[in-house]
Amino acid sequence: MVLRTILFQGCMWIELLLLMVVWLRVQWANHFSPREKRDALVDKIVRNWARRLLFMAGAKVTVTGKENIPEGRTCVFASNHQSFFDILVLLGHLDKPHAILSKASIGKVPLIRLWMKEIHCVYVDRADMKAGIEAINRMIDVINDGYSAIIFPEGTRSKTGEVGEFKGGAFKVAQKTGAPVIPVALDGTAALFERNHFWIKPGKVNVAILPPIETEGMSRAESKELPAKTQQLVAEAKDSFNNN
Repeated sequence: MVLRTILFQGCMWIELLLLMVVWLRVQWANHFSPREKRDALVDKIVRNWARRLLFMAGAKVTVTGKENIPEGRTCVFASNHQSFFDILVLLGHLDKPHAILSKASIGKVPLIRLWMKEIHCVYVDRADMKAGIEAINRMIDVINDGYSAIIFPEGTRSKTGEVGEFKGGAFKVAQKTGAPVIPVALDGTAALFERNHFWIKPGKVNVAILPPIETEGMSRAESKELPAKTQQLVAEAKDSFNNN
């Protein structure tokens, strides 16, 4: 585990440095290429980077339910949160990488923040309510600009592995844009890293993408129940991994 962890971290930073050359190409594309071509380039780079890191970590990822992602629509993916590896799994194994509503500290990591910007991530300081509202509004702009988003409604990684309370703030992104919420259940990522005292250990990761929940035209009561409903669906899907 120790050797794998050292190799993983070394390879991650070496790759990020090498990708600076490609990042310069993306900057050129930002100014001179059509949006669709530029987005396809960024999606390919980020997806392949995430998958290579998962391979180096020994993660064997199984994904079900990709057919539940509506084609050609912006969506809000609402996932439970267990591990640092959740972000890599979702960037590498959804239909394509999407913007992430992420904690502010991630935005301070050198090199990584450059690519987070390219996929339109938004940072939130959960200790500052005003900043949280501003982050939600920025993510609404991202959705309205045609990009889907990933949120972790628990607000932090679960220490027990159980799905924690889904807070309502992040769901306003979907409700104010009319984007469907797609519940996503993750399991196995904490066993790769956090449960081993932050040493990487190979293992299986399961991802279930559930049918979308339409938010357009929701009543006030339905909107209020949306976080708890999504949490229940995710918890049930996560529990089903252990029963199969």
